[in-house]
Amino acid sequence: MDSATKRYTQIAIVALCIIAFFPVFTGDFTNYDDPEYVLNNSYVHHFSFENIRHIFLGKTTDLFVPLTVFSYLIEYSLFGANPKAFHAVNLLLHCINALLLLHILLNLRIKNKSLIHLLIVFFAIHPLVTESVCWITERKDVLYCLFYFLSAIQFLNYDHSKQLKHLLLCLLYFILACLSKPMAVSLPFLFTLYLIYSSYKLDFKKLVPLLPFYGISAFFSIVSINAIASLGSVKSNLVEYGFLKKTALVVSEIGYYFFKPFMPVNQSLFHLFPKNTELLSNTSILLFLILGLVASIICLYLGIYKKQRLVLFLFLAWLIFLAPILQIYSNTHSYVSERYFYMSIVFPIGITFLVLEYYQIKLLAQQYVLVLLIFVFTLLTFNRSRIWKNTKTLFESELKQNPENAYALNNLGMYYNTRSDYMKASVYLKKAIGIDSTNAFYLNNYGWSLAALGQPQEAIIYLQKAIHENANYTEALSNMGICYIKTQQYNKAFDCFKKAHELSPENPDVLFNLGLYYMNSHQPSLGLPLLEKAYSLGNTKALKYLNK
Repeated sequence: MDSATKRYTQIAIVALCIIAFFPVFTGDFTNYDDPEYVLNNSYVHHFSFENIRHIFLGKTTDLFVPLTVFSYLIEYSLFGANPKAFHAVNLLLHCINALLLLHILLNLRIKNKSLIHLLIVFFAIHPLVTESVCWITERKDVLYCLFYFLSAIQFLNYDHSKQLKHLLLCLLYFILACLSKPMAVSLPFLFTLYLIYSSYKLDFKKLVPLLPFYGISAFFSIVSINAIASLGSVKSNLVEYGFLKKTALVVSEIGYYFFKPFMPVNQSLFHLFPKNTELLSNTSILLFLILGLVASIICLYLGIYKKQRLVLFLFLAWLIFLAPILQIYSNTHSYVSERYFYMSIVFPIGITFLVLEYYQIKLLAQQYVLVLLIFVFTLLTFNRSRIWKNTKTLFESELKQNPENAYALNNLGMYYNTRSDYMKASVYLKKAIGIDSTNAFYLNNYGWSLAALGQPQEAIIYLQKAIHENANYTEALSNMGICYIKTQQYNKAFDCFKKAHELSPENPDVLFNLGLYYMNSHQPSLGLPLLEKAYSLGNTKALKYLNK
């Protein structure tokens, strides 16, 4: 590709990305993790050495993604809680990533221009990547991908030149990728596969420079597993399944991640784990189980028996890339998620292209097919991006897909809680509890809506249930303390506030509630410092009492 063609291609890529994702510029924050990462995260509200220290010690979010959180700190310092700025940065990073992918494909000397164009189109404007681009919390994806690609470029430079500076830069970018999202740990294993493929054998001498990469990968893997294991809200969804059912689920996931890019319809945030008794009767899982077996058999057959090494190595590289998110170790409430198509989507496309080429199946009028794909993907991605406008549009869309989705019901109920429409909130939250009566999160939110409706005694019942499910649930303890105040049970209120403060001494709302309790108990020497700290951490309600 000559320089002029490359320049025009780059301009076209950026233009398509902006058009396809244009609705993000009118998007707001959603209550789907955005409060935890940005809006209510006091560590990103003030640029200070202390906050930076806490961020890189991993004390600010459940997952260890300090570089992602640090990017929020920079943005908040520059633009405040302006969602347009956060969305714009996500889209900017995505555009850069698409350009870097083009650079990598050209460096790999792929001669087939149709394949290059196809890979770029699927990565840049496919509707399945909207979750990664349009969701502010998923800055993790676009940021780690940036450093992942930069690391890969430097590795290719090192492989060609053997200059140490390229290897050191490669290592630096790899560390930054892991600090952005732990999913980057797969990179050194992809490097290993590349070296084996390019040299036609396993040369251990060539692998020696990768030893630091393996060590860093192991470190971030352990940190990530420990972080997930410590989450009280994440339960093991696999404990009910036997070995065969776990295997069937993993193969089904392989089928989903391989074939879903060719079927970009019925998109959803959630694909919740089916019950043990319903696993093998679930139509969707059975379909993707069969497709997963078909894809695996074809790739292994062509790779091993027909000596199509590139098909085999791409398939193995894809499996390695997916390994951290295949539910071998339960790490989320969904057994598959669309955000994991970011980057991984290029592998099934490349493999399918090679398989069709091997069997001499050629698409007629390839240029027209590419134009049609661009048109369809741009339209679908534009419409999918509109769904991310705000919490209401997002979760109403989810409920159209599945009216019994308890998570969507809860988040929509929370949306109305924050807008003081507690009657409407209670309807959604009550239905969520009816579906999952042991979820502490849902119980707490329903309890709070009841309290706001003037039913504190009834609210206490549900808040007690929430604490029974999660004894260290700070927000539920704090809310129950407020309900005890309303029912004039002051000693019980103090016990709740005190325990909440012991669990979360830096939580501004907890500090405010305990400080206000002391002030109302005529103990200003205890209350004032707590209110001052609450205000410094972002609780603006504290200022009213400090002024008094």
